[in-house]
Amino acid sequence: MNKLILSTLLLAFSAATTASPVFECIDKSGRKTYTQTGGKNCKPGNIGRPSVYTSAAPSAHSASANAASGNVPSEQMPPPPAGAMSGSSSAQNELAQAQKNLEEGKQVRYGNERNYARYQERIKGLENQVKAAQERVNATNSMGGEGEMMPE
Repeated sequence: MNKLILSTLLLAFSAATTASPVFECIDKSGRKTYTQTGGKNCKPGNIGRPSVYTSAAPSAHSASANAASGNVPSEQMPPPPAGAMSGSSSAQNELAQAQKNLEEGKQVRYGNERNYARYQERIKGLENQVKAAQERVNATNSMGGEGEMMPE
């Protein structure tokens, strides 16, 4: 029984590793063709080992733009300094950052956004962030905070 299993495995592995020879044939007009059957004007061809292709690593710009899509992490928004800035100026900074993210987001279209609806969905999220930041600026200004609103 062990000999049967061993011989079956040996046969399977030896058949998998054998490759058919490739011949390089040159016809009367000088064109090269590759075939598995040799002929008159054919010689064994050396086509080398097949190359292995990997996907390209994502660029740094894509990684930063991916962070801009969806919710903006707290690292991208500058933290307000303790006591140095008033509430309205920190809200204005958030608004400026949200507007910057929106402009950058409109310029980039990712590979997974082949469907235009996905692109629109991401841009809609960025627009909502701008609106929320604008509302925070308006709220701080109406509460008596001194400062100017940034134009859209």
